[in-house]
Amino acid sequence: MILYYSWSGNTKTIAAQIHRNVGGDLIELELVRPYSSTYNTCVEEAKRDQANQARPELKTRIADFKQYDTVFMGYPNWWGSFPMPIATLLESYEFSGKTILPFCSHGGGGLGRSVADIARLAPRATIKEALAVHYGGGDSLPRDIDAWLRKNGVDA
Repeated sequence: MILYYSWSGNTKTIAAQIHRNVGGDLIELELVRPYSSTYNTCVEEAKRDQANQARPELKTRIADFKQYDTVFMGYPNWWGSFPMPIATLLESYEFSGKTILPFCSHGGGGLGRSVADIARLAPRATIKEALAVHYGGGDSLPRDIDAWLRKNGVDA
């Protein structure tokens, strides 16, 4: 399963390329009350949620989550970690025994502390090497994803 949260579309682009490479189910996390589509308003909403460690309610429901052994988990880097909808996800489903392959889009902050934060909320999951992609990845995205999948032992 390729599971992702995307606000601007960059993470969605990365998720779609991973899906082209590995197949499986492609699932976008949607919120009951989405962040504003206006950048500055979204920044304030998301900053407030991070400061309060909020858990925004997910509109997306994943039927039979138990069937998935491997979860490609995508998100943008917001203030050095993942957005709070990812925390909601990690606390809403049982990740014990699953393999998580994190990937994030960023504007210069790389992965930040997001992988450590995933490990903290899913302590019994196996977390593989993460992929950080600057914005939407550009022309090198397919090659970068191929190399990342090979490093993680994933057949494409």
